[in-house]
Formats: sequence, structure tokens, C-alpha cells
Amino acid sequence: MSPSPLGESLRSARSAKGLTLEDAERVTRIPRKYLEALELENFSILPAPVYARGFLRSYSQYLSLNPEDLLPFFPVGHVEEPILDPLPEMGEPRTWNVNSLVAIAVVGFLVLLVVGLYTLGGDDGSSAFSNQGAGNDAPLVNQDDPAPVAAGPASALPELIGLTSEEAISQIEATGASYIIVGTSEGDVPLGQVIAQHPAAGENVGAGELVTITVSQ
Repeated sequence: MSPSPLGESLRSARSAKGLTLEDAERVTRIPRKYLEALELENFSILPAPVYARGFLRSYSQYLSLNPEDLLPFFPVGHVEEPILDPLPEMGEPRTWNVNSLVAIAVVGFLVLLVVGLYTLGGDDGSSAFSNQGAGNDAPLVNQDDPAPVAAGPASALPELIGLTSEEAISQIEATGASYIIVGTSEGDVPLGQVIAQHPAAGENVGAGELVTITVSQ
């Protein structure tokens, strides 16, 4: 079986820039033993795939390589995926986007408007609802309800693992979805790097939906 271009591409790019593994370790904050393992394709000493894939993404970006060209050569299933205990959601602040806040404000205004009209209607015998047909079976129509607003289109959630939390949040907000950040302590993973996401990349999300990202802290 011929070797993949993954390790050779990393070594060649680093040599072309005149960089050492120590230089790369200092900038990327990835331990040298893992950088060397990626270049030698010694995948057995790398951590779980979800972390190792993040290392490969960060290292290739540092070397001005496109991670998407190298990720297909990475053996994802070489070790068992870690099982993380979920943190209580109530302990993390939920971020509301502008669309959610506007929707809540509109609903609250309509509730107050209906209550006010009902109160006024009780005094003069009128009602905020009018019978639109001549017969008693005609439907009741609320004259004060605005026309329904169509929901925005859903967007495919991009791959967030390996990105910084700021980059991931920016891509989530671009879809219109809300997000929750779950922190976890992983010594070998750079601080602030996304190590897990839900829903998975490629699933459609939009306004009113929630994306959870797990970030090293």
C-alpha cells in the first residue's frame, strides 16, 4: 500500500517555510510529539480522532495548507472516541439571537393587544373579532392579527470541530441558529478549540434551533 500524501505534505510545507517543530509547537500550542506523529503518519500515539483531527486542521492552516485536502487521508477510527459527561445546560448562559428576541417581543405585544381589546369590548358590547359571513356558521376572524411571517430557510451546519470558539460561533450565527457552549478540560487540546458539535456537520439548522459546541478550557 503506497503512503498517503498527508505526512509528506506537512513536512514539505514546514521545510519550505524554514520552520522547526519547536516553532510550530510554540505557535499552534500543539505538543511536538503530536506534530511529529502527524508528519510521520504515526497515528497510534495520537489522541482520540476528534482531537487529532483538530490538531491536523490547526497544523495545516499554520503551514498555509488546505485542511480539506488532507483530512480524507486521516484514519478517523484508529482509537475509541471519548465519552464526555454532559454538563448541566442550566449552568450555561443561553445566547438569544436578534430574530428570537424580536419574535418574543411581537408575541408579547399581541398578547397585550388582545387582552386590551377584550377589556374594552366588555365595556361597550363590541369585540375584537367580527363575523365575516351572513350566516351564524361563518368563521371568526381576528381583525388585529398581522399576516403570518414565513420562517427563514434552513442552512447546512458546517464542520466546527477544530475551529476556535469565536470562529464556530460566527458560522453558527450565519445560519440563524442559537448556540450553547459546553466547556471541558483536555490537557492536550489548545484552549478555546471546538472538540465536538451537535447537530453534526451537514445537518440543516435555522432560526429557533440550537447548536451545542464542546470547547476545551
